[in-house]
Amino acid sequence: MRRFSWLCALSLLGLLGTACGDPCGDPEDRLVPLSELPCNMTNAEGVWESHPFPPLVTEACNWLEFRGCSTYEIEHPLGRIPSDIIGYISFEKDGRLSTLGSGNSFVIEEAGDSTVIIRNTQNQLFYLRLVLQ
Repeated sequence: MRRFSWLCALSLLGLLGTACGDPCGDPEDRLVPLSELPCNMTNAEGVWESHPFPPLVTEACNWLEFRGCSTYEIEHPLGRIPSDIIGYISFEKDGRLSTLGSGNSFVIEEAGDSTVIIRNTQNQLFYLRLVLQ
């Protein structure tokens, strides 16, 4: 009987261990070059946008997939360190029903004259639009 109880306890621990596995699923840490942002633009005031707001003209302008528990180094053409870094996140590829990124869903790690590093520490897939001033 004692051996059976021991085996049951070990089995239960094994089940709990697999249930508490990696909560992040499929994280992705990568560089996002400007070539992956075909609809990016800089306006006359020097504000750079990675993607337009909806409605989008073409699927090529879909917002950047921003996987959970991932860090993205995103290239920008400003040639200077941005003074403001604003992220919009959405559950929709085309940015519908977006909101300002905040908290763990939009963590600014670093800003440079050619890239910014953004992290999503949530275990949630978002789509991202980045605005730099």
